[in-house]
Amino acid sequence: MNNKEKIIQAALELFASNGYAETSIDKIAKRANVSKGLTYTHFKNKEDLLVVTIENTITKMTSKLLEREDIDFRFFFKMYFKSLIKNTQIIRLCVLLVAHPQTPSKISALLDKQKHELLELFSGLLQNKFKENAKIEAEILLATIDGITLEYVTNPNPKNLKKVLQYLIEKYA
Repeated sequence: MNNKEKIIQAALELFASNGYAETSIDKIAKRANVSKGLTYTHFKNKEDLLVVTIENTITKMTSKLLEREDIDFRFFFKMYFKSLIKNTQIIRLCVLLVAHPQTPSKISALLDKQKHELLELFSGLLQNKFKENAKIEAEILLATIDGITLEYVTNPNPKNLKKVLQYLIEKYA
C-alpha cells in the first residue's frame, strides 16, 4: 500500500469511527504513519480527502452494481448485503454523512446522486409489477434498505441479515 492509499484508509477508519467534523488531518496523518505535510501533498484539505475517500469506495461499489445490464433484485440484494457485511465501515461513514449537518455539499451531492440512481434502477425493476406506483414502491424499498443498513451498521448481526435477505428476495425477485 502506497502512502496515498494509507492516508485514504486512515481517513476512512477515522471518519467512520469519529465522524467528519471530529477528525483532523493531523489525526489522519498519525494513523497513516505519514507526515501532515505529505497528507497535504496528496490532498488540498480535509474535504478533498473525504471526497476522494467516498469516490474510491462507496461510489465504486454502487457503480459496479449499476453497470450490469442483466441486474435483477436477486442479484442486487445478494451483492448489496455481501457488500454491507464486507464494507460496514465505509457504509457506516455514509450513514453518518447523510445525517450530519456539517457534511460538505460535494459529498451530499455524491450521496444524493447515488440515491437517485438506485431509485431509477428500482423503479425500472418494479415497473411490470406495480405499474404507475413503481416510483412510490421504489422509494419505500429504498427506505427499507436504508433502515436495514442503519440497523446493521449500528448492531451488526449477519444471521439476521441473512433472514432479511431471503425475505426481500422472496418478495421482490
